[in-house]
Order: sequence, then C-alpha cells, then structure tokens
Amino acid sequence: MNRRDLIAFELFYADTVRREAKARAKRYPEASALLMRNADAAVARAEAIRCGPLFSEKAA
Repeated sequence: MNRRDLIAFELFYADTVRREAKARAKRYPEASALLMRNADAAVARAEAIRCGPLFSEKAA
C-alpha cells in the first residue's frame, strides 16, 4: 500500500461510519455519537498521513 491507498481507505472508512451513524441516529443516539467521533478520527488520520511522515523511525 502506498500513501494514496492509505488516505483513500481512511476516507472510505469515515464515509462508511458516518453513513452508519446517520442510520442509527434516532434509535441509538449514543452509538451514533461514538460512530461520528470515529469518523472524525479517521479524517484526522487521513490528514496526518497526507501531511506527515508515514513512519516515525528511520529504517535500519
């Protein structure tokens, strides 16, 4: 996997989780809020992957 693949997967995951959160919003509001936080975290991970180094250690 390259950087572009990792970013695409995180954004796909965020979209999927947001869709699931919207479906559960009325019946399970607490679970919906947790899913939305997970989607926000996925977007943050995608931004970190996009802007920063992929690994914090140097290869030996």
